[in-house]
Amino acid sequence: AKESKMNFSSELVLRFIASLTSKPFVILSGLSGSGKTKIAQSFVQWISESEKQYKIVPVGADWTNREPLVGYPNGLDSDEYITPDSGVIHLLMEAVKEENENKPFFLILDEMNLSHVERYFADFLSTMESKDTIKLYTGTKRKSLDGQKIDLEINWPKNVFIIGTVNIDETTYMFSPKVLDRANVIEFRIT
Repeated sequence: AKESKMNFSSELVLRFIASLTSKPFVILSGLSGSGKTKIAQSFVQWISESEKQYKIVPVGADWTNREPLVGYPNGLDSDEYITPDSGVIHLLMEAVKEENENKPFFLILDEMNLSHVERYFADFLSTMESKDTIKLYTGTKRKSLDGQKIDLEINWPKNVFIIGTVNIDETTYMFSPKVLDRANVIEFRIT
């Protein structure tokens, strides 16, 4: 906390780490400016060996499907897969590599309730519960524009942790029980 120039109580830090270790999905809720994104960012930068181990992704209000997270197959070129600028698919591909199976990887979804979570995050929620794979496309194998092979499906890596920050105000959507059931929620209060 000192290195990040932030003043978090040791109880909050302990609760945050305990929440992450008990469930790989933690939601930090509270008013804007209460330090939710900063504690997540400071923690992942502290625990990660390199920047390849985390992505901070601001959620858009226009997200209606999973494409901003995992991309989509190019409909005009059957050999090409369009990866999103968010870098999430690359994070997942890095996490499943054998040499990284004992390293933690983090996806921080900033202001994740600006859009309906169930619309863009349904595959992730389902896969977390079922331990199934996320199916990306069908047909022949494809490559991304940067030349990486993209498999037809991707396993949900056990070393990936998701941290979502949410502001509770009139511009955001509430969470369904399906989302809350899969996450630990920490409420930030300014005292």
